[in-house]
Amino acid sequence: MAGTVGGGALAGCTTATGTADASADAAVQLPTLVPYTGVKPDLPQTAQGTRPGFFRYPAAPPRFVTEAPASGGTVRAMCTMNTPPVPVGRNRFWQELNTRLGAELTINGAPTLDYVSKFQTVVAGDDLPDTMEVRATTPQLPGLLRAKFQDLSEFVGGDAVKDYPALANIPTESWQTTVYNGGIYGVPLHNPPIKVMTYARADLIAERGLSLDVRTGDEWVQLCREMADPKHNRWAHGSMPSAVTFLCEMLGVPNGWRNDAGTFTKDYEVPEYRKALEVTARMWKEGLIHPDSFTAVGSQKISWISTGTVAMLVGVSTWSNVAMAVRKAEPKARIEPIMPPKYDGGGQARTYLGPAIFSITGLKKASKSRIKEMLRVLNWLQAPFGTEEHRLRVFGVPGRDFTLHGSDPIVTDTGASETTVPTLYIGACPIAHYAAGYPDITRAEYDGEQEALSNAEKWPLAGLYSATDQTQGAVLDKKMLDLQADIITGRKSLRDWDSGVRTWKTTFGDKIRTEYAKAWQKSGGK
Repeated sequence: MAGTVGGGALAGCTTATGTADASADAAVQLPTLVPYTGVKPDLPQTAQGTRPGFFRYPAAPPRFVTEAPASGGTVRAMCTMNTPPVPVGRNRFWQELNTRLGAELTINGAPTLDYVSKFQTVVAGDDLPDTMEVRATTPQLPGLLRAKFQDLSEFVGGDAVKDYPALANIPTESWQTTVYNGGIYGVPLHNPPIKVMTYARADLIAERGLSLDVRTGDEWVQLCREMADPKHNRWAHGSMPSAVTFLCEMLGVPNGWRNDAGTFTKDYEVPEYRKALEVTARMWKEGLIHPDSFTAVGSQKISWISTGTVAMLVGVSTWSNVAMAVRKAEPKARIEPIMPPKYDGGGQARTYLGPAIFSITGLKKASKSRIKEMLRVLNWLQAPFGTEEHRLRVFGVPGRDFTLHGSDPIVTDTGASETTVPTLYIGACPIAHYAAGYPDITRAEYDGEQEALSNAEKWPLAGLYSATDQTQGAVLDKKMLDLQADIITGRKSLRDWDSGVRTWKTTFGDKIRTEYAKAWQKSGGK
């Protein structure tokens, strides 16, 4: 969902630089992590990063904030808005939200695919709202942040963040991606760090006397063969190109890049990536992968796995929403994750970690008092799971937008329309594992994250910046993904992949590599 901002967005930024100072960034004091302990989870947060799990919503959500964070007036925000909410004049939830915030929240939004263009227009017009959703892949991002947004280091760096306990509850790895120009330029929207998780209809697999406990790549492919029956509209797998990522984990392909003491190698360049394409192409030819896997949207894939049309999907590590939808369609269904084995055996392969961030909420430059007020607003919006503020932000007004089943909030038809106010893209607390009414799904998702984190490969670009990657990387990756699809479906051969890798290197790939190496050296090789 990441986007880009064109060069026109920097019109007037004549004092800004276009590169990051990695050595200065390395000296930044990240916010002190202070996990919230005001509600007790059923499954604890772990030192390795597994998020807490809740079998039911806390019965008496405590107040997290004792007074309104703002002192009147208006808070202007800009963020993704995929579903226009009921206007504030007819929206009791939005009205209550404004009362609790102590200000009128106005949102200038755009759908995901249009957000980049709108962001570009607003920044170029130099009339920035108080907060803006800033995508992490924005070209010339360091210069844009320096010119237009507030350095928050003195406000949230180190123990200063304790003035905003919800922000102190954000995992440290998420804050790393807010650091540019020797400062902290925004508040992160946390994402679980695991890049992808493969999960399957364990009940259907067990019915055939098979197991999810595969020990080699060949065993996994054989499991797919046993589950596929194209003549009867059943396939083993329904996620492309994410299935390739799962195979890359098995084969030990670099996590995007490999950094060997300052020597950077792209995943495309290693022979194991070529092997992943070869195996996937063979699976496609055998009819193990759903023929619409490259084009299907999320709702189609949920339908596939609900009906047993496919046995496996690959998606984000928080897949409980899929499991709940499947359970509602098929009460006996059971979804469980599959850990990647080393392809040739010998134990579990390493799972890939990402930057643990969806986007940055940047604050426009303002007086210290205004910045503190905006941080208090974000602190309210990011109130931790299980608090009264979190329940209001997510589920709405009690008795109107949701009713209680036990202690679990059940959204009403009114709530389904009113609570689409997109506060999620302005400020939201770190993920907690919670599948209302399905404690076994909560447990399975939690256990899957814990097992994946026990043997994980870190994201290698933390704290590093390449201007060329920001401007050209997405275009290059799109070309390689298109070529990958052609090879898997038989329209092109692996010889074309070799040629494509050479083209990638000679266009911008080698330049990107050099920029990351220089950034790593400037950072002191950390």
